[in-house]
Amino acid sequence: MKSLFTDRQKQLLENLNITNWFDLITHLPSRYEDRTTIVKINSADLGQNILILGKIIRTEITYRGKRNLNVFVQDEDENLIILRFINFYPNQLKQFVEGMNILAYGLVRKYLTNLEMIHPEVQVSENLIFTLPTNYTPIYPTTSGLGQKNLSKLIQKALAYTKEKKFLNFIDEFLNKDKKINFISALDYIHNPTKEFSLNEINQKITPYHERVKYAEVLAQQLYLKISKADRVSEKAFSYKDINSDFKSRILEKIPFVLTKSQKLVIEEIENNLNNSQPMYRILQGDVGSGKTIVAIIASVKILSKNHQVALMVPTEILAKQHYLKIKNIFDGSKIRASLLTGSIKGKEREDVLRKISSGETQFIIGTHALFQDSVDFKQLGLCIIDEQHRFGVKQRMDLMKRGKQEFMPHQLMMSATPIPRTLSMTYFADLEVSSISEMPKNRIPITTKLIRETRRDELIELLKLELHKGNQIYWVCPLVEESEKIKLVDAKNTFEGLKSTLPEFNVQLIHGRMKEIEKSEIMQNFLDGKINLLVATTVIEVGVDVPNATVMVIEHSERLGLSQLHQLRGRVGRGDKKSMCIFLYSDNLSINAKDRLRTIYENTDGFIIAENDLKIRGPGELIGTRQSGIPSLKIANLIDDEDIVHQVVKDSANMINSQYNDVIKYTDLWFGHKNFLRS
Repeated sequence: MKSLFTDRQKQLLENLNITNWFDLITHLPSRYEDRTTIVKINSADLGQNILILGKIIRTEITYRGKRNLNVFVQDEDENLIILRFINFYPNQLKQFVEGMNILAYGLVRKYLTNLEMIHPEVQVSENLIFTLPTNYTPIYPTTSGLGQKNLSKLIQKALAYTKEKKFLNFIDEFLNKDKKINFISALDYIHNPTKEFSLNEINQKITPYHERVKYAEVLAQQLYLKISKADRVSEKAFSYKDINSDFKSRILEKIPFVLTKSQKLVIEEIENNLNNSQPMYRILQGDVGSGKTIVAIIASVKILSKNHQVALMVPTEILAKQHYLKIKNIFDGSKIRASLLTGSIKGKEREDVLRKISSGETQFIIGTHALFQDSVDFKQLGLCIIDEQHRFGVKQRMDLMKRGKQEFMPHQLMMSATPIPRTLSMTYFADLEVSSISEMPKNRIPITTKLIRETRRDELIELLKLELHKGNQIYWVCPLVEESEKIKLVDAKNTFEGLKSTLPEFNVQLIHGRMKEIEKSEIMQNFLDGKINLLVATTVIEVGVDVPNATVMVIEHSERLGLSQLHQLRGRVGRGDKKSMCIFLYSDNLSINAKDRLRTIYENTDGFIIAENDLKIRGPGELIGTRQSGIPSLKIANLIDDEDIVHQVVKDSANMINSQYNDVIKYTDLWFGHKNFLRS
């Protein structure tokens, strides 16, 4: 990097997670534009980016809330378009001289009777001498201080450096696939696309060059995960073959409902894993309210019957307290003791909890991030259960696994209420086992979903009054904590003040993520105890406690949230024996994506269908928390659209691990290691 880039460039590139030449050449365009052809103004399609050529006939300064510079341009057919610049600089005004020729590229829209472009890219010349590109123009994800032109120059510099040093020649031998297009040629085309393919094909990333790089990228990720799994298999865990069946029967009798067939099957899968001396690394997926926690508790009986310890880590204190009370009740009357460890537990109480964990006096420990602090030493930790696994980083999970001075590695069970689509199971979760709870408890009453336009807010308030007078409780979720100048959305603080004024006879309270943990816990406890009638919240309650008396969930600006998040929020109601409803408030002028999202969530209650659609729209990063998980993310491949490539990679990667292990290490180091190989 030192020889290629200045310190300032290096700093800016790091903002884009680019730390070496390979990161730079695999920093691929998000889209492409056609700037090779000049379009007549009267042929312009509204809403399209086009290139126009004309003559400046005059300029004027107007005020549309802010100072605007309008440049009037006429082409050779005397058709007019206005180039509009908002908050312009004096130098911009000097550049636009009447009679000069101008080349402008931008989005065409209509304002009143005129066509206009807002902040187009322009070239001004006295003569009609403009050089048009012969290739499509790549548009890259960039960062403040690093414009498209400079970033493109750096990428071209890195490409030339890579070709000169012949660093990537080994890849084509390693891949041994479609030798007509080698890897560096494929990257070269993606950064410098000729008109061999249509703009649509290139933007859809469906050329043979894109396919080549997609295959290479998915293969790197798959090999990385397979190596991770192989490394973990070499570790030793305690084998829990024997179990006290009487103890398990007594625990099952304490559960006030009948387990579903799916829950029983999953318990058997987990118990079979615990029989082995290799650490279990399993994810338990199930829809909101499907009964994942009780499955984990029953499976933990194997560990507890050996007097070994189980740790359950959850993302919030209030959730930890609820689990603690539930688990304490289930094991009441047995020799198993439960302890709660959260950040708010201090002083002598904390010292007592830590002493009991270290001595083994406590066998079931429930807590938050506090569980992996240096002061926590387990006597013999046999099982780690991670609830809402995507909320915790990979380092946090590993820190918990290594607590104490024990001989064996603990087994690990991660839980997620976001079901994993099949293509994710084959890729991001290739290194672990997956269990699925595929049916809901039979006593769950379906939640009614309603879509209501925000202009009908007054009608909605009347509906909520009826619910409150019945003694039911309500969540009202807003996307922002407070009013923002940048984003015009209804915020939680103003909504709280408005509802408090509109519903004076009821206790309306506010909760959001900026509050201290102790404040949030107190408010949620009061809501759980029925002391609060209506709780205005941000999405902080997405992972929350079970409040059986909460029957209505209202979500402001539902069009702004992802499908899985909407589904998670909807699952906060319907936890009791009353009919419940979730109301999605939406704004006018919805985008096509927003309409599709709302239609999907309205028509479906199946978390797997919702997760598949969310994956198509948002990609896997947000869906499963790849930044937290430590799993390398994909830059170009799409796990839904490129399922054929995923299937091929799954087959090929198994053979490569067995026959080309040293090359596999070199290859994954190149994509994800960024250390040894990249220093050459």
